[in-house]
Order: sequence, then C-alpha cells, then structure tokens
Amino acid sequence: MQNFNFYCQYLGLKALILLIRLMPWGFALKFGEFLGSFLTLIIRKRYLRTIQDIQKAFPEKPEQEIKEIALESWRNIGRLAAEFVKACYMPDDKIMSKIEIRGLDEVVNLNKQGKGCILHLGHFTNWELAGLIISIICRNVCFVAKPQTNPYVDEQVNRLRCKKGARFISAYNPFFSCLKALKKGGLISILSDQSVHASKLYMPFLGRAAEVAPLTAVLSLKTGVPVFCIRITRKDNKILIENTERIDPPQVEFSHKAVYDYTVLLKSKLEDYIRLAPETWLWGHNRWKREQDSIKAMEKQQAEFAAQEQNGANK
Repeated sequence: MQNFNFYCQYLGLKALILLIRLMPWGFALKFGEFLGSFLTLIIRKRYLRTIQDIQKAFPEKPEQEIKEIALESWRNIGRLAAEFVKACYMPDDKIMSKIEIRGLDEVVNLNKQGKGCILHLGHFTNWELAGLIISIICRNVCFVAKPQTNPYVDEQVNRLRCKKGARFISAYNPFFSCLKALKKGGLISILSDQSVHASKLYMPFLGRAAEVAPLTAVLSLKTGVPVFCIRITRKDNKILIENTERIDPPQVEFSHKAVYDYTVLLKSKLEDYIRLAPETWLWGHNRWKREQDSIKAMEKQQAEFAAQEQNGANK
C-alpha cells in the first residue's frame, strides 16, 4: 500500500512539473507563490509551528511582522519550486540571465586549477537554483542532500538537480564520498542548517539548543581546503548568489573540540544570514524537533570538553 501511495505522489509531482514547464516564467512564479500560500492552509500545524519558531528567534519583533515573515517564507517554497523546474529545462545562457553572481571568481579559479573547496550554505531563497548555477560555472561538483522518503520522488528530484552535471552524495554517511571528491579537486556544496540524526554536535542555533552537522568543519580540517560562505537572496527580480567570506581551517591539532569550535564559527554565518533576511529562510523545516534532548546532550558535551581541558592541563 505504501508503494502505491509513493507512486501516486510521484505521478502528482510529474504532472506538476509538466504544468509548470508549460507556463511562462512570470506566471509560473505567481503560481508557485499561490501554492506556497495554499500549503499554509493544508499543512496548518506546521505553518503555526513556523510562526512560533520565528517568535522565539525574534521576540522583539511585533506579531504582525512575525506572521508576514512566516507567510513569505512559505510563499518562497512554491516560488523556488517553480523557478527550479523552469530553469532545469532552459539553456544555460537563459538560466544565467535570471541570476547575479558576486565574489565567486576565487571559487571558479580554484576549481579550474583542480583544487578542492567547500561551499557552505543553507536553505535560503532558492538553494536549488544556486546548485544549478554552480554546476554550470564549475566542474566536478557534488552536493550533499538528504534522500527523500519516497524513492520515486527522490530519483526525480535528484535527476533534476544533476541535470547540469553535478553528482549527488547522500547525507547519510557522506564523509568518505566527500573526502574522495575533495582529494580529486572537486567542489562540495553542503547545506548545513538542518537538524541531523547522526554525527552531530550540540550548540545553540538562533538561541535554542539544536543538533548541528559537523561535516563541513571535519572535511575542511582533514583536507585543509577552504570554505566559502554563500548567501542567496533576491535583488531586482534576480537571484543573487554571493560569496561573503572565505574561511580557511584553523591550524590546530584535529580533535573533537577543534571540530566543535570550527562548526560554531561556520554556524554563526548562517545565523547572520537569517537575521539579515529571516523571510528568505526555510522556516518550514522543524529545526528544533529534538530541542529537549539537545539541551541535555549539550550539557553533557560541555562537561566532556571541560574534562578534556582539565586532563590536558594536568599533563
């Protein structure tokens, strides 16, 4: 029965993709915004949780502004889906006309030289379209993403993501695949703002205890490759993809604490992006789904760090 439901969902997705492909660009975006707004009524419980999460992150903001941020964030889900589908079936030059790139020259040059690097980004504005653009301007591109529960939908979505030559790496046990790609001069794109189930650290995210993936920090420390912080926003009816900062790994001995400190730094960049434009972030994701467990784990983690520091001082 589950397989039948999965296949029905897949057929629905295929029909939606075909419908969007037939629409003009502007109309498709308006249609996407409508779908995003409609989802707030269909998945009401999740939308209301979105409002609560924004209130906790920004207690100083008035209620009306909180609701506007939440609604715009959900509208953006539909908008990005429409943009992504349309772009997947466009020639490269037409896709490039929809975006503006700033500060990625160093990334492109390193890629041409066969030197590995990592793009550190989150679920902002249109991360899927940004992935297509990176695949057009660079080679040997890999992106790390969680597989969808529905295998038919997962295959379809990844087929679109890889349309410009990128390679998919599952977020479940991605370390060795990423390490191999970096050693071959690849570019790894990692979305680092969602909750994770394994290989995680615990720290505040927007002021609340959360699980944070250390993959970017571990790979950078192990290989010495730089991390480029990528911000994605909208500007003048275009998607702006901007490298805001290059971060080189600290020259320290590899340790759990070194990974933690580096992850804190990288995490803070994503938090800064959210504070600058909260409506551009994917608040629909349940970022703090295991908050109480994270609080306890965070206390235990800090105790372990303190004990390690004490042992080091006694040597």
